[in-house]
Amino acid sequence: MAAIAVACLIAVLRWLMLAGLAGALGGLAGRGLARQYKGAAPAPLPAPWALRSSLLGLAAAAGLTVVIFSARALLALPAHPAVAALLTTSQGGLAGIECAAFALAAGALRLRQPGLSVPPLLAVVLAEAIRAHPEGVVPVGGALLSVVHVLPAVMWAGMLAYTLRAAIAWREDPAAMRGLVRLYANAAVWLFAVVVATGVVSALVLVPLGSLLSTGYGIMVIVKAVLVAAVAAAAIAGRAGPGRAPRPGAQPARATRFECYGLAAVLAATAVLTVLTPPAVPARGTTARAAHSTVTAARRAGGARHG
Repeated sequence: MAAIAVACLIAVLRWLMLAGLAGALGGLAGRGLARQYKGAAPAPLPAPWALRSSLLGLAAAAGLTVVIFSARALLALPAHPAVAALLTTSQGGLAGIECAAFALAAGALRLRQPGLSVPPLLAVVLAEAIRAHPEGVVPVGGALLSVVHVLPAVMWAGMLAYTLRAAIAWREDPAAMRGLVRLYANAAVWLFAVVVATGVVSALVLVPLGSLLSTGYGIMVIVKAVLVAAVAAAAIAGRAGPGRAPRPGAQPARATRFECYGLAAVLAATAVLTVLTPPAVPARGTTARAAHSTVTAARRAGGARHG
């Protein structure tokens, strides 16, 4: 039970860290996109929640570091090979790097230097890519695949959250509000395409088709795919919408708000996938025990020959 609790805690902390990354990186990108609106702004654009999101990511990454190294000391890792793969020294080191990167980003944002916060936030994306499962199957190439998957995913979620806040701030001018949403939609189409394409490639690398319905990882991949499809359906519904223009003061379309909630669920599914072992990646504990057995057998055979 303790091992399951640790895995669940790691999943929750990863979800919070991804949410913080999306709020910081995607929020900054969302404000930059909103500034491209060509019409007259009916109100000032809201400040992105980049600082508080970086602090959320910092707290989550610090929690991950503490949980990983504490659990290493408290759990009998050989008895829990799947959880042991989450508690390696390299996993703890990457969490520490992410913690430092979020701290640097928060410092830059506190000094009102948002441009300087972007490189540390991108370092978090890189650390997540190195930690991700594809890197264990296809070295270097797996990390690159994960970068191209994670970066547009967090940008998509963060940009949408910021666009909703900006649309609410501009709700007295329906035409301007719709123009903001249209700017976001044009960018989101490309982000969605990249997320789906890289997600399909990652799934093919990590989950043999025969294991898609017979393993926990495969089932979770299907759940994530369904969530992404639901988000895409909400996005289409929100853009199609009724033909008449909304009245001044109206909130953004309900489908667009559902899209935001759906993306939060997609990030949660992604966090759960990080604590499950894909069929294509053997549990490290099992591999270690097999190697130990081979060495022991070789030593016994050698001793028998000398005897």
